[in-house]
Amino acid sequence: MSSPSVTEATMETDPALPTITNVKSPKELSSLVKNLHGLPTNTPSIFLDAEWFRGEKATFLHFFIPSQNTIYRIKIDGQRSVDLSTKNPAEISLSSILESEPIPKVVFDVRRISKALFDQHDLSLGGIQDLQLMELASRHAKQSKKYVTGLAKCIETEIPESNEVRKRWFESSNVDEYHAFNILGHTPRPSMYRVELFPPLWNTYNERLRQPKNEFWHAQSLEQAGSRIIASKKPRFKINDKKNTLGPEDWYVEERRDELMDNWNKTTKLSEDTSWIQFG
Repeated sequence: MSSPSVTEATMETDPALPTITNVKSPKELSSLVKNLHGLPTNTPSIFLDAEWFRGEKATFLHFFIPSQNTIYRIKIDGQRSVDLSTKNPAEISLSSILESEPIPKVVFDVRRISKALFDQHDLSLGGIQDLQLMELASRHAKQSKKYVTGLAKCIETEIPESNEVRKRWFESSNVDEYHAFNILGHTPRPSMYRVELFPPLWNTYNERLRQPKNEFWHAQSLEQAGSRIIASKKPRFKINDKKNTLGPEDWYVEERRDELMDNWNKTTKLSEDTSWIQFG
C-alpha cells in the first residue's frame, strides 16, 4: 500500500488529529510550496522538525501548519527524496522558504536540523525561533540560564495536563511506543509527531518574552538562534558535544551578561531618542 501524498492525504480516524501528508515527488513538492506561500508571517505559521536515520542523517522534514491542521512529511534523503531547490511555477522553492528571514519558522534546538540541512542540501536556515532558547531566555531573573532544558521536560513543565496534544503524548495506548520515543525523540504513528507540541510551547514562551521587561531577552533569543545556525555549519561542530547542554555564555557569565544588557539599553535608548528626527 502506497503512502499518502500531497494529492492523496489521509485523515486520522479522529478529525481533530492532523492530516499526515507525504511529499516524495517534484509535483507534490510544488503543491506543498503553493500551500505554504502566503501564510501569515506576523506570527509563525510553520513549525519544523525532522526524522533521523541512526541519529545522524535527516530522512524526513516535518512541516506542521496549524492553520491547515496538517503535517507535511518531506523525504530529503535516500530513494524518492526531493530536491528542495525545485521551484514551482511562481519561482518559489522550499529552500527559499527555509532560508527566508522574513518567514518565521519554529524549531526545538535548531543546531541539529541546521547541520543536517547544510551538510545534506547546502541550505542555511533563516527566520528561526528556537524554542529551547526561548525557554531559557524567558526564565525568571533569579533562575540560572546556564543549562538548557530538553523537550520532554519543557512539555511536562509548560503544557497543561488538560491540553489534548499533551494527553496523547503521555497517554499512549502502546507501551512499545515509549521505547521508540527514547530512541527516536518522538513517538511513532499512530500516536503522534512531537512537532505537534511546538505551537503550545511557542505560545507560552512568546507570551513571557513579549512582556516589556523581557524585551532584551526576546531580542537575545532571536540573535542566539542565528548564532546557533552559524556554529552548526562549521566542520568541527559535533551534535553530541557535552557543551551543547550549556546556554549562551553571555547569558550566564554575570559580567558579560551585564555588559551585553548595558550595550543593548544604550542602543535602544539612542534609537528612541533619534526616532523623531526626519531625514529627507
